[in-house]
Amino acid sequence: MKTQYSFFLFVACLLSFSSCKQATLTNTELVTLRFDALNKHDLAALENLYSDSALIESPNLSAPEKGKNGIHSVYSRYFKSSPDLVYTITKILPGDSSVSVEFTSTGTMKFLEDGGPDYMLDKKYSLHNCTILEIRNHKIVRDASYFDQVSFLRQVGFFEQH
Repeated sequence: MKTQYSFFLFVACLLSFSSCKQATLTNTELVTLRFDALNKHDLAALENLYSDSALIESPNLSAPEKGKNGIHSVYSRYFKSSPDLVYTITKILPGDSSVSVEFTSTGTMKFLEDGGPDYMLDKKYSLHNCTILEIRNHKIVRDASYFDQVSFLRQVGFFEQH
């Protein structure tokens, strides 16, 4: 009985330490965890970094996405269409309640969404991006990403078709 009690006490201490550690993450550490999850294509880890009501905005979305379902929807599309997608941080500008991150995203269009034009298949792309992440209570509440959509279209052959 004493052994079981010690085991449960040990597990409780571990769980307590884990949640304390997450609560003390700096904004820069949170951003680093986000990019680690992105590079692993780990949707569960990524979703865990966002609040339940997080807003996701990008020029390639027809409307902002919301919450963990939005995170799942947006990033699963990226990971599926470009299974080799890699994110490389080039600059982090931390603030008290937000962090601006400059990075490159590089991948190959391997799977097209419904209605995606065949000429994009197997095209490689590399984009310079900027994302502003607003953070409250150690969770991302807004993810606003910006990139040059024309550059993307040029790299995947759009302008060669017209």
